[in-house]
Amino acid sequence: MIIDSQIWKYELKKEVNDIIDFFDNTNFEDEFEESEILDDDTIEEYEEVYNKAFIKLQKFAIYTSIVIRKLIEANKISFELLGENFSIISYEKNLNEKITNWNSYDIDKIYYLHSPQRVNISIKDLVDKLIHSFHFMPKYIWEKTDISLPDEDSENWLNNGFEGFYFSSDKSKNKELLFISLEKYIAIIEKINSDCIVRQIYEGGKIVVNSCNNLNNTS
Repeated sequence: MIIDSQIWKYELKKEVNDIIDFFDNTNFEDEFEESEILDDDTIEEYEEVYNKAFIKLQKFAIYTSIVIRKLIEANKISFELLGENFSIISYEKNLNEKITNWNSYDIDKIYYLHSPQRVNISIKDLVDKLIHSFHFMPKYIWEKTDISLPDEDSENWLNNGFEGFYFSSDKSKNKELLFISLEKYIAIIEKINSDCIVRQIYEGGKIVVNSCNNLNNTS
């Protein structure tokens, strides 16, 4: 049971600062000169940059989600914030494709990534899906340097930074794939950190947690 929420909110703040610092100081294009990429050893090192980013991001998402869910279970997040919905992206599953452990990374085949839809999600639903994630993949901002060249030309693509991550839970994977930007996920964490709990009361046999924002609005 969490008694002092500030300790764990401080952990969330540290994790946010760390992930921002990592992506701000990792340039995926300038790590190596184009001529160096032809060397086998350098190719391995180049790929390690992306692997490191993936592991860093996944640890960040899972750890912060666990902390947030523990805060929810300890009644350290207000009902107002828990009742708020956040707009994210959903991609419908291709019913002709069966999901296995072997093809889980082929999200462009399993889901209709060309047809994004806006959906709403609560904080609890978001962290539950991340903790029990089946799919979890980063999304980078790729741009073609020469639009006249075919998409298959890998050397014609420039990485302009990190955007967010795709995810689905083991239960929701057969329905949809979700996407949230890192900016929005961090904004949600910051809302949790600034959520000021001032009152806990029992209504209808259940505990109700109010924030200072709600009390100010109703006074």
